[in-house]
Amino acid sequence: MVEANNTTVTLQVHRFTPRPERAERARGGSPFAKKSSPFGGGSDSAARRRPRGKQWVQEYTIPARPSDTVLDCLLTIKRTIDPTLAFRYSCGHGMCGSDAAAINGTPTLLCTATVRDWAKQPSTAPEVDDEGFRRTGDETANETDVPAENVENNIPEGSLGVIELASLPGFPPQRDLIADIDPMLNQIRKLTPYLQADGVLATTAEGKVDVFEYLQNPEQLAKYETLSNCIACGVCEGACPVYAGGDAFVGPAALIWASRFINDSRDTKAMDRMDAIDTADGVAGCQSVRACSRHCPRGIDVGEEMWQIVAKVRER
Repeated sequence: MVEANNTTVTLQVHRFTPRPERAERARGGSPFAKKSSPFGGGSDSAARRRPRGKQWVQEYTIPARPSDTVLDCLLTIKRTIDPTLAFRYSCGHGMCGSDAAAINGTPTLLCTATVRDWAKQPSTAPEVDDEGFRRTGDETANETDVPAENVENNIPEGSLGVIELASLPGFPPQRDLIADIDPMLNQIRKLTPYLQADGVLATTAEGKVDVFEYLQNPEQLAKYETLSNCIACGVCEGACPVYAGGDAFVGPAALIWASRFINDSRDTKAMDRMDAIDTADGVAGCQSVRACSRHCPRGIDVGEEMWQIVAKVRER
């Protein structure tokens, strides 16, 4: 049964247009700027993550069904209302994960977030006592519960609610919902994210090349199979308060890729890989907040894997 499309949703999009680069930045910046860490962190990295340009919030109200994804809504806006709205997606081009953004402040993928799950209703003002303190800690309160009179007065009939959108936190914005994830990709590249075997071809008793030279049993495969599902979307890094804070930290995505090959029985560079991340900017930078695990679209328990890789580095 097809849902009737007689409802609407309002998208509040945090838009951003970068200003032209200054001449000194085009020439390479100040020679007195503090050098960054090998993984791209540091105070200069924090400065790069601060947007410089025109910023504003723009609202779009469009017809939508509860089952529509947020990406569907953005495509409707792009095609029928505002062709200048910029966002990234490659769902049909073999590049899953490129549409990561912040929905209601939470890093996630636009193509998997539905209006039903993310549209929210305006909440009432928080209760304040005589001394000016806001009441907190009421376990019976629900942020999504709205009094009937508030619904009648503030929400148009047929509205599914409001969704707030912004670019992925922790990365410098390029335009509107497009974040520059090159820092994350560069960090992954620095940790040699590819198999490094011994290069010796196994042979059979007859002297022929053995095509099963890298054969693994199920237990060996299970150690890294889940980690190989990482699509480098940046959701874990956008949720990480250490990485988003601009501190010198390689980030959970790069550590996941390093751990994937450290756990691979075919790889012969496990010790070298652990040496590369055994730095103040590597595993030592992880504060074990575990926020990186909350919304991984591939189901990887990133926080648990951070514990595992830290333990391996310390035990070697």
